[in-house]
Amino acid sequence: MNQARATMTPYRIAVRIAEPAFWFTCLLLLWQVLVRALDVPLFVLPAPSDFLYRIVTDHQRLLHEGLITARLVIYGFIAGAIPGVVLGYLIANVRLFEQLLYPLFVFIQGMPKITLAPLMLVWFGYSTFPKILLTAMITFFPVLVDSVAGFKSVDPRLYYLSRSTGASRWQTFWKIQLPSAAPSIFSGFKITIVVAVTVVIVVEWLNSNNGLGYIVLRAMDAHDTALIFATLVVASMIGVLLSYAIVVIERVAIPWRRH
Repeated sequence: MNQARATMTPYRIAVRIAEPAFWFTCLLLLWQVLVRALDVPLFVLPAPSDFLYRIVTDHQRLLHEGLITARLVIYGFIAGAIPGVVLGYLIANVRLFEQLLYPLFVFIQGMPKITLAPLMLVWFGYSTFPKILLTAMITFFPVLVDSVAGFKSVDPRLYYLSRSTGASRWQTFWKIQLPSAAPSIFSGFKITIVVAVTVVIVVEWLNSNNGLGYIVLRAMDAHDTALIFATLVVASMIGVLLSYAIVVIERVAIPWRRH
């Protein structure tokens, strides 16, 4: 059984990569044919060949600004995810935190936080701190909700077992609570990392002088639609790579979920 599973693993990986790549290529070909057949102006909707060509010609600029954006995404994600997990644990295990903090976080989540970008520009200027802070604020709540759900889903019988064996609070957390909540936490991570990419692009568009969002802003001023689409493709690639990175970390951290 293990040998068959091992021999099938490369095939399954190839199928998972090839099938979506095939349908995505078909979509691009259909897009290309329709734009050329309908003679759509370039400034309205570029053909895939137009913005893919811009990725090649402007690859140095897109790579440089893309690395800046990716760094902000990672910093903002970490700054929002770590407090989300910690507070999720406290809310799930301490009734006082659940009664006081959770309604407050729900209230704050209802605020349109992206509108704080101009205000943060006044407070902090064009530094990286306001972009990281705003990204952390937006990515914090999904991680918090999934963390609370994960820690609350622990089987109560496991607590009786830990008490009967004389386990400390830290041992109970490390051996029982965290492994039980890890699938829900990583589910929140995978959703949040993609949201973080979108947030950083929007924040850079409103309050930045570098990054992919800044390229989009400058391309809008120049009516360079092909460059806008090229930038969006690069941003999507960053989201895909970071999402797969979370999946790899999840497989290493909770190997029992692989099968």
